[in-house]
Amino acid sequence: MLSVLESPLKANPAIVLVTPVWNDSRRFGRYGLGLARALAASGLRVRWIIADDGSSVDEQAELKVLVEALRGSYPTIDLDLCGQRTRKGGAIFRAWDQCREADWLAFVDCDGAIDAESMVGLMRLAMGGASNVCAVAIRKNTQETPVCRSMMRLIAMRIFSFFVRRIVGLKCSDTQCGAKVVPGAGYRAVRGKLKERGYVFDVELLLALERAGCRIEVQPVRWKEVAGGKVSLLTDGWRMIAGLLRIRARLNRGDY
Repeated sequence: MLSVLESPLKANPAIVLVTPVWNDSRRFGRYGLGLARALAASGLRVRWIIADDGSSVDEQAELKVLVEALRGSYPTIDLDLCGQRTRKGGAIFRAWDQCREADWLAFVDCDGAIDAESMVGLMRLAMGGASNVCAVAIRKNTQETPVCRSMMRLIAMRIFSFFVRRIVGLKCSDTQCGAKVVPGAGYRAVRGKLKERGYVFDVELLLALERAGCRIEVQPVRWKEVAGGKVSLLTDGWRMIAGLLRIRARLNRGDY
């Protein structure tokens, strides 16, 4: 008998893709049209939600204009506005929680670091395997998947990946790359255990899903560093380590 995380795959599964945005309409505007066209050409049954994370009034007005324009290329797109900031994980979870019937749940960052075709490919990877697969984008510089980033970002990623393995035991080479696809049933099974909403929400998400019986599969993607990011590798790095320690404390209590 199959468990809830190993159910038969549907012929035409429903996917919810969330793009969180916080005062970042300019970068999203550059990326959105390409992703809308890629989704339209993919043949996948995707509901695309732009999840605002408490942006300013002017930014929310700009998002309304952008989303209305994108509907010309991809009609199945919604805008979810929020009056207060809940951090990236909070915006994603809020949107996912509205879609209780979705077979797959995905997110991709709004900055365009991951190109639209790579995001569609990541969704296909998840849907082409077992129903308990979590497809995780990673940055691995190859001829097919070039990665353009500063040396400081590369060093920071490797240091953080080391701490992820040592502190919480999650063996994923790049938990912070901004695109993932997870089974809807798996997410709903662990939703009540997820406490992190900030920088390490995806570490906790993957750890909880893995402990619930999901399998993590990584896929290298084309990635380029895009100017305008809000994360400080030095000051925010300490907050990320503190988040990992909170996750380990829950892990030791048996919360997952």
